[in-house]
Amino acid sequence: MRFIQLFLIKPLLDPLHFKEGKTGVVSYRLGKNLFVSILFLTSAVLADNRLRLKKANVLENKTINGESVKYISGNVVFTKGTLTLNCQEGRHYEKDELAVLYRNVSALQEGRTLTCDTLKFYSREDRIFSIGSPHIWDKDYDLKADSLTVFTEQDSGVALGNVILIQKGQVITANRIEYQKDKVQDGVSYTAIGNVTIEDSSRIATCGRANYDRTNEITVLEIEPEIKDGGRILSGEKIVLTYKEEELKKLHIPKKAFALTPIKGYQQSQVDSLALGDTLEFEDNMEGSRLTSFFKKGRMDSLRIEGMAKTLYHVFEDSIYQGKNNASGDTIIMTFLDNELDRLKIMGGSEGKYIPDSVANDVDFPVIYAADEIQYRLKDEETDFEGNASIKHDKTNLDAGFVTVNWQSNMLNALPKLEGDTISEPVLPVIKEDGRDPMSGDAMTYNLKTRKGRVIKGHTTADDGFYTGKQIRNESQKVFFIENSTYTTCDLDTAHFHFESNRMKIIQNNIVVARPIILHLGQIPIFGIPLGIFPHKGGQRHSGWIMPSYGDNRNRGQYIQGLGFYWAPSEYWDSKFSLGFGDKQGATFRINTMYRMRYKFRGSLNFFNRQYLSGTDDIMDLTDDRNTSTTLRWTHRQEMRNNQSLNANVTYSTSGDYNKKYGLSEAERMDQKAISNMSYSKRWPKAKNSFSTNYYSNLDLLIDEKTNPASNYYVMPTRSGTQINIENQTFPKFSFRHGQSNFFPSTAAKKKWYNTITWNYGVNFTNTDRDYYESVEIDSATFGWDADSLGVPLKQNEQNNGWIHTSSINAPQKLFKYISINPSISLKSAWVNETKHGVWNGSTFEDSVKQGFAARTTGSFSMNANTQIYGLLPIPIGPVRAIRHVMSPTVGYSWTPDFSKPVFGKDLGYVHTETDGSGNEIVYDRFSGTMAGNTPRSERKSMTFGMNNVFQAKVKKGDEDKKVDLLSWRMNSSYNFAADSMNLANLRSSLRSKIAGKLNLDLSMTHDFYQYDMERNRRTAEFNKNGDGMITPRLTSARLSTGFRISGKSWTDASTEVDEETDTTATEEDLAGPGLNNPLKSMRNTLGKKQLWNTNLSLSYSYSAANPANPTKTFWANSTSTINVTRKWRVSYRARFDLMERDLVNHSFSIYRDLHCWELSLNWTPSGLGQGINFKLNVKSPTLQDIKIEKKGGVYSGAGL
Repeated sequence: MRFIQLFLIKPLLDPLHFKEGKTGVVSYRLGKNLFVSILFLTSAVLADNRLRLKKANVLENKTINGESVKYISGNVVFTKGTLTLNCQEGRHYEKDELAVLYRNVSALQEGRTLTCDTLKFYSREDRIFSIGSPHIWDKDYDLKADSLTVFTEQDSGVALGNVILIQKGQVITANRIEYQKDKVQDGVSYTAIGNVTIEDSSRIATCGRANYDRTNEITVLEIEPEIKDGGRILSGEKIVLTYKEEELKKLHIPKKAFALTPIKGYQQSQVDSLALGDTLEFEDNMEGSRLTSFFKKGRMDSLRIEGMAKTLYHVFEDSIYQGKNNASGDTIIMTFLDNELDRLKIMGGSEGKYIPDSVANDVDFPVIYAADEIQYRLKDEETDFEGNASIKHDKTNLDAGFVTVNWQSNMLNALPKLEGDTISEPVLPVIKEDGRDPMSGDAMTYNLKTRKGRVIKGHTTADDGFYTGKQIRNESQKVFFIENSTYTTCDLDTAHFHFESNRMKIIQNNIVVARPIILHLGQIPIFGIPLGIFPHKGGQRHSGWIMPSYGDNRNRGQYIQGLGFYWAPSEYWDSKFSLGFGDKQGATFRINTMYRMRYKFRGSLNFFNRQYLSGTDDIMDLTDDRNTSTTLRWTHRQEMRNNQSLNANVTYSTSGDYNKKYGLSEAERMDQKAISNMSYSKRWPKAKNSFSTNYYSNLDLLIDEKTNPASNYYVMPTRSGTQINIENQTFPKFSFRHGQSNFFPSTAAKKKWYNTITWNYGVNFTNTDRDYYESVEIDSATFGWDADSLGVPLKQNEQNNGWIHTSSINAPQKLFKYISINPSISLKSAWVNETKHGVWNGSTFEDSVKQGFAARTTGSFSMNANTQIYGLLPIPIGPVRAIRHVMSPTVGYSWTPDFSKPVFGKDLGYVHTETDGSGNEIVYDRFSGTMAGNTPRSERKSMTFGMNNVFQAKVKKGDEDKKVDLLSWRMNSSYNFAADSMNLANLRSSLRSKIAGKLNLDLSMTHDFYQYDMERNRRTAEFNKNGDGMITPRLTSARLSTGFRISGKSWTDASTEVDEETDTTATEEDLAGPGLNNPLKSMRNTLGKKQLWNTNLSLSYSYSAANPANPTKTFWANSTSTINVTRKWRVSYRARFDLMERDLVNHSFSIYRDLHCWELSLNWTPSGLGQGINFKLNVKSPTLQDIKIEKKGGVYSGAGL
């Protein structure tokens, strides 16, 4: 405030005092300065356009710093033109034309008045600077500030500090105001800066800068502008206010528009619906890129917000809170009535969400909506959705061209389009509910509260069928009633067939009940039934009858099988009951129950009962000689937390009689066992550890028959000591394993050689309990099962247990950067609680059991090496740029010692060897028959070697290079250094190629390096050589197979032709050729829409010459050809040829006709194993697959339905 301090400096000399009413002038200091003062007064009088001192009580003239200064006081008056300055004290610097006035200062000019405590007037600039409560006013405006600069000739100025400007009913406050008033205007134009506030009778505006153009009556608010209008708050990057005759007409926000309105009300009491609850306060708001608002008589009349417009408003009814609504669109328009929101319109991509209050509203769930245009009529509590309307309430979706909702009655009406709308495209109302098929109609009515509705001329789907009705209404969420309904699986407007009913009831995810039901073919009624009940599960599992199949064969006679009922009471389990009966066998009854809870457990419980009835013709004797067999099987798998799992597989059977009589083979008839298996496992992935435990039981159901000499299934022993198992049990059995881990782990990018060395370890413990019968010698030539005096076999028991430890160490390394080697050592240690002890009697060992701990450790060593060698042949032929050859040679060595002999010079004592009197070596393994198993006695020093060759072509395709595999060729063999003879193993090789990407070619061969003695029919140790003495491996087996597919396109017009380069051939991957699968299914999917025909051909040739004197050869060809005779007719022919015998093994013809929702098929096999004919005309839909006409013969024969 330095400029204020300048005014407060006391005069250097005492002022002069003038007294009126006397002829003389009294001065305390006249002296020599009196003459100068007289000259000054004279020059001032002579000046016409200069500041003139008109009056002062005291005048004193002083010279300061060489300049003359007049000190004046007492009723001082200065004038300049129309300007008059008044004060009680001052100074006048004539040279600078500057006057400084103090005390009761005022300035008057043409109706304007300025008052202040201190004033500086710069005469040359006609500028006043005032401080000390400066205040300027005229009839049009009033201005106050901490300091004020006024330009007297322009009626303008600058006010600083706590500025207050009042004009035309507005009060403007700011840190700074620059103003100017034109002579023709009745107010000032101004620029207000810093903490600007503009207030009138109805609104308050705040901002950082405001510009007011009095001529055009426009105010521009900038820098965080905000306007409060009757409780509403408007803000944006800039606000433009337009007035007319001091009345606001328009408000415009060009960027970042935001509007907010506080609102208050009450929440309905939860106890008493007529009482008021807590007071609620909310804020309605709108935002968008631009906002324009229009006013009438000072009140907001309408508001328009554009550009990603959003709005949130809260709904009240009689001050009771009903809910809130969020909406957005390209443009939002609001109209007001009596200063309250009356209508709201959203245009362009309109969407929103209404969230009802749970206490006051009957609507429980939010309503999500969208439309081209949405209009809210708040006083009527109605909303219109026009154009592509979509409404989602809870799990219900509604789409329509026009929707109107009355929120007071919760009624929703949907139409294809608004009545009278001749422009919009109609959109039929479609309602969708979760778990249900969509429903459409010409008009819909729906109650959001009760969820009941009505559809006029409705149409819906169920599974693969279609329902229509004159009127569809729902009684509840699951029950629908349809008047004059139809059902069909044909999707044409006029269906080829349909079922018609006057009244129909649909229970969602359950059944459909209709009465009566009349089947129509075309529009012709065929037959009817008074009542029909059908499943309706919407693609889910549903309970229902299972239709049986019928037939006749040699073993079962005439039979019916598969008749049953499927019961699905829950999503977690289901059961299937089925019956079967054959007049030569008897009856079967099955119950299969499945249960499952996702990510937790699953399993099944199966019951199977078989009744073999007597073969008598007398029905009264059917139960005589009846045999029954019952099997119960339970399987369970459970996944538990923390990587745990539990598995169970339990089988129990009461008798094996049925299987004994009707087992397909002798092995099956004899193999009658009940097996149970349960296991638990636990994994620790981070530690690479795992643990499991297991229980196992195996019970022979035919053991009594096998040991009964009178039974047909008696197993006769041929020597003493033979054992036959009754039951095997293994428990406990557990194992622990630690996965591959590094001995010296490292996280470094470049690892040392020892960082790649890995190890693993595993241990298994097994305890077995076995019941068995043992054979004994009855006489010198007869043996039988050991029995008591009553002939009952004596049960023996054996228990055994042991530990098996396994471990291996691997050390993969790189040699010379290109060769990979992997040495490996594997160890196995067996711990048992008993071993065999053999006592040599000179000719053989006498067995005995030796109790006590014993251990045996065995192992092996191996080393493998491999690398890759690349070769490139630049052969530019056509699109081929180069040929690449990749060779991958591998070589390995493995050694397994003979542990019956000393290893590294030490006798391990696992095996004892003695020589009998004939010089034969008798070997006795003390671990044989224990949990450790036989001791390895065959030394193996084997070297394996192989070569893999891959030939690839680099082909130019467009602007890119593509790699194509041409040929792969593999070879491998081995050499056993420890073998006495024939050390070389057979050479096995294979070639595979896909010629031009069209033709598969596979060739595999086996060659033997040794000769074959055709007289003794065995291999010899001599190499097979040619006449020059070179070893030439002998071909012992070979197989060559190939297959391809060719096709031709159908004739199309130019508009539907495909690119000429489109590949019309494809590779047949199944080199064994097409099988005799479902002909109808294969024909449905054989040809594409644009194929006229195709042919699949596969050839397979095999050669076997293990005995060169008796080689065998086979040569098979399989082909399938299909042709589209017309767009609907399709013919197929399949054949299998034996080219060695030149014989047609079997062939068949198939004809298929697509009848839209029906289909016709004819399959004929003239000869061979599958000889027969099958004709069928049926509905395509799986739901109505039993509506068919079928005729069978030959292998297909049986009762037709």
